[in-house]
Amino acid sequence: MATDDRMKGTPDGPSKSDNARDHGLVVQAPRIHRIWAWIFPAIAAAAGLGLLWSNWKSQGPEISIRFPEAPGIQSGKTVLIYRGVTSGHVTGVSLDPDLDGVVVRVRLKAFAESLARKNTSFWIDQPVISIRETSGLDSIIQGNSIQARIGDGPTTTSFQGLSKAPIEPLDAPSLVIRLRAPEIPYLASGTPVYHRGVQVGLVRDKALDEEGKPYLRVMIKAEFPEAVRTTSRFWMLPAASVTAGMEGVTLNLPGLEALIYGGIAFDDRIPGGDVAQDGMDFHLAPTELAARMDGPEIELTFDDARGLVEGGTTLNLSGYPVGLIERVWIDSDSGIVRAKARLGSEFAGIAKQGSALTLVRPRVSLDGVTGLDTLLTGVYVDWVPGTGTPESTFAVRSVGLEAWERDGLQIVVTPEKLSGVAVGTMVYHRGVAAGRVTEKFRDSSGGLALRVVIKREFEGVLNARSRFWYVPALSATAGPGVLDLQVASIETLLRGRLAFDDFSAEKGKPAAVKTGAKFPLFASEAGARAVSPAIRILLPRGQGLLAGKTQLRRLGVPVGLVESVRPLENQVEVIARFDAGYDDLRRKGAEFAIVQPQISLQGMTGIETLVSGVYIECVPGSGAFLEAFAGRVEAEPELLEEESSGFVVKVVAPETTIAPGAPVTFRDVAVGRVVEKNLSDDDENVILTLSIETTHRHLVRENTVFWDSGGVSANVGFVKVRIPGQSLVTPNGEIAFGTPGDPGPPARAGREFSLGKRPVRLK
Repeated sequence: MATDDRMKGTPDGPSKSDNARDHGLVVQAPRIHRIWAWIFPAIAAAAGLGLLWSNWKSQGPEISIRFPEAPGIQSGKTVLIYRGVTSGHVTGVSLDPDLDGVVVRVRLKAFAESLARKNTSFWIDQPVISIRETSGLDSIIQGNSIQARIGDGPTTTSFQGLSKAPIEPLDAPSLVIRLRAPEIPYLASGTPVYHRGVQVGLVRDKALDEEGKPYLRVMIKAEFPEAVRTTSRFWMLPAASVTAGMEGVTLNLPGLEALIYGGIAFDDRIPGGDVAQDGMDFHLAPTELAARMDGPEIELTFDDARGLVEGGTTLNLSGYPVGLIERVWIDSDSGIVRAKARLGSEFAGIAKQGSALTLVRPRVSLDGVTGLDTLLTGVYVDWVPGTGTPESTFAVRSVGLEAWERDGLQIVVTPEKLSGVAVGTMVYHRGVAAGRVTEKFRDSSGGLALRVVIKREFEGVLNARSRFWYVPALSATAGPGVLDLQVASIETLLRGRLAFDDFSAEKGKPAAVKTGAKFPLFASEAGARAVSPAIRILLPRGQGLLAGKTQLRRLGVPVGLVESVRPLENQVEVIARFDAGYDDLRRKGAEFAIVQPQISLQGMTGIETLVSGVYIECVPGSGAFLEAFAGRVEAEPELLEEESSGFVVKVVAPETTIAPGAPVTFRDVAVGRVVEKNLSDDDENVILTLSIETTHRHLVRENTVFWDSGGVSANVGFVKVRIPGQSLVTPNGEIAFGTPGDPGPPARAGREFSLGKRPVRLK
């Protein structure tokens, strides 16, 4: 074989000459192997071409959508979704040439090419979470997308996108109307619209027209094509409302959705209207009652318009509302109160000559209480139809005066303020109704005034010395361990109450009262009882003093009232008056001191003022009548009594810790107290005023010695140790006195002694 021959040579292998000549054998591969090598690339190319063909065939047209802004929209990533199915993808995002918007190019799928029609709506779906709306939650996970609602116009590729998602995203409504009103306070996009309790639509948006007036664009769902008619009347349905009447109080809650959004309701007032057309305007009434009043307009005039409420005061026929007052104003020329009202269309026939219209409001008189139903429903106009020719203007009268009021005594009461006093407020004399307030006005000087009529049988009781005061609906009397609450009648709670009486101690017949007489109105009975001439009290300070509230007391009993409190330079001026019979408190020598709560180691004093407030304790004098007095602060009433009734002397020391209330002793027996502590005129010394009991005044002689005996003393062996100052036993300190040697003559009242620090040896 050739192979064997080529392998011959040396034992180690073929020779070099043999290798040089041998180029091997070339064997040609079979032809079929080369064909198989091209099959798989051909299949791959065919599959790619098939995919390209399929993708090209599945693509629809490219459209452009202009948005004000395009948050989260990205080319090649953001998709267009219709009814939850991906129907296209974004191929480009760019700003428009004016830089005031964004143009988004979208390639539609072939099956969604019908979206490329005029009136198709596109919007960007993004998360919205609020009380009124929650949408786009899927985009939190999947990212923002473009949503679509198909239109019904011709084919187009250019669209204006919506700035926000529509209320009804898939199907266009069958009817879109506008509701107009002067004010639309709380209704907005998403507010439900009800027809006879069924939700038939939604408020699409809220806007202002060219004249700046608000309106709502409302869409009615397709399944209710004939719900709205030309005779329909719309009204606002509040989130919650309260209906009050003699039968009780009713809370109306339409539902949870209406509680959040509010609501709109409508119904057909007159059957037979035509089906409403797209774009029609309707009036939106504030209440159902206002929506029902769609008849003729009438004009009313009033001689007294108190209580009238625009859109709230009704015209009633036999208790049933047949009309509503829409507007109230005052005629600038005549000063007459006028009003525009509208009747229900079914009651248009009652507007005839001879009709009697009366304004009904709550009224309290000496003969009883009328119009109580208006406390819940508000005032109303009672209508009694006439039988004459049709009329459009009517005069409304108020309930007339009673016979006793026409013949009564007319007087004027002038309060500082009219708080709690209304027309109709009753006036009493010792618990018996004697008159009534008929008018509130401003007098010629511009001050507040009340016109009061008094029954003729009380003319002899009312006199020139009478005083009027306001009776509060609730009063309280407080003291240590006592709290007395007094609640007035229902009548007083509603209107307040005035009272009058004669508190003067003057003798002789007082002057009679004539028509037009004026009386001041006091804020309380205590103020009315304070009839004495005014006195002026100067105090170093006035914490807790209140004009018209702070009492003047004698031995704890109220005897007067503080009228005014005002600061002067370094002191406080108090103007006060006393009740009748306490003239001794205006005489020379009278003492006045503010009593306030005090806490010390000795205990608590003036504790009753924590409840009743601070007061001024008074001690009578015996001299001539004065108009001005000097008072003191934080003096205990019993100290004032001791000073005025005991034997008073004074002790002087450069300094001392002894305080008012400290005992004064003679041979360790208490015979008096320290009642006052002051600085001398030159501020160099301290002056203590001592009140010695009258039965012990003989112990004080001209040569008597006083010393500070406070502190703690102890015997240590043969040595006596004394630590001066207060102790737990005598927290205010202590003063002792004695007379060494032969007693001198009796000391005179007011005598000043030096206060020593060492005791003296007594005889």
